[in-house]
Amino acid sequence: MKVLIVEDSGPGARLWAELVSLAGGVPEIATTGAAGLAAALAEAPALVVMDLRLPDGNGADWARRFKAEAGLDAVPIWACSGLDAEELLESAWEDQPFAAFIAKPFAAGEILARLRTILA
Repeated sequence: MKVLIVEDSGPGARLWAELVSLAGGVPEIATTGAAGLAAALAEAPALVVMDLRLPDGNGADWARRFKAEAGLDAVPIWACSGLDAEELLESAWEDQPFAAFIAKPFAAGEILARLRTILA
């Protein structure tokens, strides 16, 4: 199953891709919200991992755009960002576009277990 990783940091995207592969998923990386939305519309993923700080906008705003699209409204989106993104996270929870929040740095073992549950 496809997991869409919307992350502009190369090392961060590669780490997520490795974890998704280890969990048995097929990672697809997009470095902007717009590219992520286009990829998701082309083929709906089983999960989206969304950085909150993207070059083309706030990840929470992009998550709302994903949720507004038919066929993507039921896809879970995990917010992933550093703890310095608290102000973005507060606005993100107002209408709850995210199924979970993953704080960087994170424990890879815990994320792997969560991914395996989603991809089972």
